Amino acid sequence: MTALNRLPIVVIAICEAVMIYTATGVAKVAFTQLDAVYAAWYRVGFMALMLLAWRKPWKADRRDSLPGTRRDWALLAGFGAALVLMNTMYYVAISNMDIGIATAIEFIGPLGVAVITGHSWRERVGIGIAACGVVLLAGISLGGENGGSFLIGLIAILIGGSMWGCYIVLGGKVATKGHPIDMLCWGTVLGWLMQSVFLAPGAIAHLARPKADATWVHASWGVAALLALLFLVSLFGSFLPYLTDQVVMQRIPSARYSVVQSINPAMATFIALAFGEVPTLGECAGIALVIVAVIVTFSGDENPA
Repeated sequence: MTALNRLPIVVIAICEAVMIYTATGVAKVAFTQLDAVYAAWYRVGFMALMLLAWRKPWKADRRDSLPGTRRDWALLAGFGAALVLMNTMYYVAISNMDIGIATAIEFIGPLGVAVITGHSWRERVGIGIAACGVVLLAGISLGGENGGSFLIGLIAILIGGSMWGCYIVLGGKVATKGHPIDMLCWGTVLGWLMQSVFLAPGAIAHLARPKADATWVHASWGVAALLALLFLVSLFGSFLPYLTDQVVMQRIPSARYSVVQSINPAMATFIALAFGEVPTLGECAGIALVIVAVIVTFSGDENPA
């Protein structure tokens, strides 16, 4: 953590983006062996277990981090639900569209929060520019040969983006109830338990009896290799980035960090090239519009949302 405090913010953001979207590309490879929603369940589950192993919230000196009222528990449960839905819908989206496009459209969530809570022209102009970007991306892709699949991904990423917005709003409230990382730990565990009600049986069954079109997971070492792969995806795609955000947000205002994170769609698109996802010029223009929207929206506010 001390080393992070010495690194320039832009360097941290770039390294974090490389981790996240490389892990995302690897996760997309895993979708050939396991359905996307089940991969999301393992990702959130491994993150919950890593947070529990690190924070050990059951210890006596940590028990004061538990919510004290029913309202606080409901708030924490809502935060956890937003977190798992955000992750699950993102995986559904990237199984039906390119990673760079999904990452760009997902920014509709935080932009929407800025519009609802902001009071300046920047939020309105920003969401207008982002809407143009999303319409351009959707128009190009829906008109293609994979338009039906893209529509599923578009619906999923719009839900995921809205859940990102909810995650931002609820996360800000939850963080005031105790240590932010302890709250993240409890929220992730609660979210995973709720997610498990719907996805755990299928996720476990798919490892015991892999889907018909799976390939290497049928080998004797296949299940262990897939679990190891999903653990690494969770480590580099969720656990380390979430902790990095906690450190960085203590150094700079959330608005400035949002501007720095506007590189994410570009980084996602660039890294996805290594996984064979090559965007068209029109798609690049749509992604660029979303990046501009983020910069316009957050560059003038030191403390949004």
